[in-house]
Amino acid sequence: MHRPDALEIRGRYLAFVSVPPHRQSAGPPGRSARADRFDDPYVRGSRTRSGGPPPTLFTGSRRGLTALGTALVVLVLGGVGAAIDTAAFGSLKYCFGMLFIGACVLVAVRVHTDDLLGVVIMPPLVYALITIGVGYLHPSTGDGSTGLRDKAIDIASEMILHAPILLAAFVLVTLIALFRGRRAQVARRERMRALATPPGDRRRRPAR
Repeated sequence: MHRPDALEIRGRYLAFVSVPPHRQSAGPPGRSARADRFDDPYVRGSRTRSGGPPPTLFTGSRRGLTALGTALVVLVLGGVGAAIDTAAFGSLKYCFGMLFIGACVLVAVRVHTDDLLGVVIMPPLVYALITIGVGYLHPSTGDGSTGLRDKAIDIASEMILHAPILLAAFVLVTLIALFRGRRAQVARRERMRALATPPGDRRRRPAR
């Protein structure tokens, strides 16, 4: 028996099966899929990383310098100060001290937190390179002879006479590295605690 409304029922059925089902977001009610995707730490981290300059061996990333980069900065600035002092006074004086200490403080502030240990042991090494070069090329003591023993005495004299500059730089760099290392440790601990907390608990946490 043919029903007069059979065509209407068939049209409603085809319209029902042709509409795709509504996909419910995995997040809480009222949030869109775009917002849930933005909350993904991998997606959010990739967006923030894509805008910065690419890391290099010397400058590292935008987070700070590498250990090699800090050594090069201190070596260049300290060498400039040593050249000015030897040309003006005949030995290491004020320009070398100010530039060397200032460069050590600057790189200690700008170095990446993963390279804080490297920046602490860097000042004695760079200081030794500069004083050895000055003592060998432009000695401030001795009779100017070219013997190996006299050169060793000149180099040792340069290191000992200007040791307070190294001591001041080393103390300042160590204090800055300890302070920055402590801050990085606290920030890392807070970040791990925030990642371990479920997102729902963070949203329901009352504001203080």
